Amino acid sequence: RATLLLVPSTVVRLDDGTPVAWAFLGYDGTLMTLHVEEKYRDRGLAKAVACRLMRNHLNVYGDDGWGAADVFDGNLKSQAVCRNIGGKLSWPSSW
Repeated sequence: RATLLLVPSTVVRLDDGTPVAWAFLGYDGTLMTLHVEEKYRDRGLAKAVACRLMRNHLNVYGDDGWGAADVFDGNLKSQAVCRNIGGKLSWPSSW
């Protein structure tokens, strides 16, 4: 929890304050967490949250216009979000 309090983030809340979508940038400027509660998926919230976070905070890491996300090969929804915000697969990595 302490780490998440130190990195840039954004959230979408319902009128009653309940968070339904959120994202965090890592210390290296990567999109390290992007989540939308299941009931609110397929409404464009993931794209909106990711774009707002990167637009408002990526400049902290430099002005080259680059951003990144580490997405699991099998996570097709996250891959689609990355493509929808203009992302391109640059290189795969494995451990």
